[in-house]
Amino acid sequence: MGMKFNHVLFVLLCFALVGCDGGTAGNQANNAAAANASPATDAPAPGVASAEFAQAQASQPPQGIYIIFDASGSMLERLPDKSRKIDVAKKVLKDFVGGDFAGYEVALRVYGHRKRDDCVDSELVVPFGSAGDVVSPIKEYVDKLNALGRTPITLSFQEALRDFGDRSGEIILISDGIESCNADPCALMREWKQKNVKIKVHVVGLGLDEKSKQALKCISDAAGTEYHDAQSATTLAESLSKIRNDATSRGFSLQGVDSSGNPIKVSGLLARAGAPPLKITSNARYQVEAGEYNLVAGVLTANGNLYQPVKKTVQVAAAGETTAKVEVPVPPRVKAKFVDKDQVQSGSQITAFQNGKEVFKFRAVDEVFLDEGTYEFRARPNAANELSVTESFASGDRKEIVFGMAHTVKVIVKMAASGSGIWFRQNYELWQNGQKKYDVHQTNGALVVPGTYDVRLPNDLTPYTKAGIKVTDQNEQHFDITVPVGHVTFAYQKADGAQDKDDRCFVSSASGNQKIFKRSGQKLALTPGQYRVEAWTQKGQYAPVAFEIKEGDDKVVTLRAR
Repeated sequence: MGMKFNHVLFVLLCFALVGCDGGTAGNQANNAAAANASPATDAPAPGVASAEFAQAQASQPPQGIYIIFDASGSMLERLPDKSRKIDVAKKVLKDFVGGDFAGYEVALRVYGHRKRDDCVDSELVVPFGSAGDVVSPIKEYVDKLNALGRTPITLSFQEALRDFGDRSGEIILISDGIESCNADPCALMREWKQKNVKIKVHVVGLGLDEKSKQALKCISDAAGTEYHDAQSATTLAESLSKIRNDATSRGFSLQGVDSSGNPIKVSGLLARAGAPPLKITSNARYQVEAGEYNLVAGVLTANGNLYQPVKKTVQVAAAGETTAKVEVPVPPRVKAKFVDKDQVQSGSQITAFQNGKEVFKFRAVDEVFLDEGTYEFRARPNAANELSVTESFASGDRKEIVFGMAHTVKVIVKMAASGSGIWFRQNYELWQNGQKKYDVHQTNGALVVPGTYDVRLPNDLTPYTKAGIKVTDQNEQHFDITVPVGHVTFAYQKADGAQDKDDRCFVSSASGNQKIFKRSGQKLALTPGQYRVEAWTQKGQYAPVAFEIKEGDDKVVTLRAR
């Protein structure tokens, strides 16, 4: 089958519940073909195109617009504006195919439309034909289409590649969600790139949650192109129009390779006399005027610098595509891992410092380029681990820094009142040698280093400390602590001795000035000691009451109107 695409554009239009990221502004369009296209010197200079070149252009296979339409069951769901996803997608598609596709052949593939749970339900319903011939059949088919089944994106891409044959052009996928058939479209994109299939993948998302957005953005990232966003039928149509305009025009793209010829993402500046320089990257395509340009390009490091940038003169052709290929030096690289007792942990974000100044951040799952030099890398995966590693990097280095973590275990604490089991629902504290070491979340607990601790209930009204709790090496430990208390219920009473309605009141301990809001009619657990309760001033004039609580008490304290 044909692997000779000049340009294959994938547009992923996803309709779900939250928005996706938008693309870059300006006149840029994505170019996944950059890593495999010909260098700028292969294109003829303006005004000197030879007859042989013109003949080669004329003999190329026709270009195609190939639409893959999602008719899976989730397309029946509604968007935030209450419109149904399938209805919006059908309307936008019909408007789109009715546009100008002069010089292109058009085809339609649909998936998920025939069977409810079938991962091979993908059908070419309108084969390639001239735009004038296939627009009406496409509109008629879409009008009667119902949403029903699964989302076999990867299979549809594979079938699309076969249907294209030797054509070049665009594949447009309209979908409301991610792959649901145990396949990986991102891996497919990477495979095609390795096989020299020149791919453009434009992902246009409408209403995706963050997880789905990242899954779909992975497709455009793997193809090296821009990720688009659409939040409504209007912005969806605008995104399609922009993609079509960019795809059918001609422009400039940048390709970076290392000394072995392997593709590498590069950035730089494209400048010509009398005009401001244009920032460019190998992940995009640019519409620029024909002429001679000065190009400066290199790998962008996490420090924000171009590493040993390469300079060259580029001649942008008056027609067709111009791709500038540059061989660039590869900067040092760094990645990191976190290890606890020989077990790799997920870790946390890492911050790189030079001379005490923060220069960049990265995640443990990333490998990043960086400038040569010495760095201190700091990370705090949990409260028990404030970690630092210092490492130097020279040209050609590719290092993994290792953060050796102090071994931690999960501790969950629950303090409850004696007699009633009333749970003190708040965060607790672990102290050691007179210092607070950890805050322990009331539900999620905390990761702590094994040892002996005092567990504190930092309650403003009823503080309590349980000393000598031993935390062992066991991975997860629960400590249920009984707090010795007495119980009190506050009651409001009218001046004539009749019961008054329950309302708020304010309690303080004899040792503190802070008044804590409580409510009468509800049982309250208090540690032994002296207390005072005052009425809510808006309820009227009630005399404050001082009272004592002993362990095991269960008493009523009455606030009587004056």
